[in-house]
Amino acid sequence: MLSFSFLSEHRRGVLLALVCVFSVCFLSAQESESESPELNPRTGFPEIVEKPFVMFNEGVSFAQITRVELIEDRSNFVRQNYLAGAYFGIQTENMMPVNSMVRIAAYYPFYHTFNGMQQFPKQTILYAFDLFAGPIIQADMWKYVRLNFAGGLHYMYQLTDEYHMHYLGLGALVGCELPVARRWTVLLNGTFTLDYPNLGENRIVQPFAYAWQYQLELGVRYSRRGENKYSYIHSRLRR
Repeated sequence: MLSFSFLSEHRRGVLLALVCVFSVCFLSAQESESESPELNPRTGFPEIVEKPFVMFNEGVSFAQITRVELIEDRSNFVRQNYLAGAYFGIQTENMMPVNSMVRIAAYYPFYHTFNGMQQFPKQTILYAFDLFAGPIIQADMWKYVRLNFAGGLHYMYQLTDEYHMHYLGLGALVGCELPVARRWTVLLNGTFTLDYPNLGENRIVQPFAYAWQYQLELGVRYSRRGENKYSYIHSRLRR
């Protein structure tokens, strides 16, 4: 009788545990169904709560271009140009699976060197245009500093004293966003690119082995749709 009562109590305990497990699973399923997004009656797909949009930013930019020409039996020829200008950028928000960005810049070269020695241009009107585009990944630090990481394609056109230069390569961008106010954000970006510089007129007369660039940007963004939940001025969580 003792063993029979023990087995009965054991079975009741197992049955009670199974009932509890199934109850928890059922309640979780009901909760997940209640939290699932509503379906669009026209398309039948889930309704998009956070709709995608684009944000615009602009600012000033500084760039350094280095071109290397390989020479046998002596030191290589290294030409460098220092440029200053302005940029304009477009960045998506709430895009799935990842956001993207496009940045266009216009430069004026103000300083030139050849193997470390300053060179003076023969032409007064010299300029360059730059394009960088790719996916962007964002992270935040303590809600008041947002970090941006991007990688993508890079293209640049540069008018020099001798040639119309065309650069094509890959680049990486690392930047941070500082939410100053509700709709105002300050951006600081740094970009490094590695390019093939022989797509222009120089490819036959004066081909270069490779080229790279450094770019620093200081910009600002004003956006009504992309408001900052946290900001330095009137800091509070905005829903």
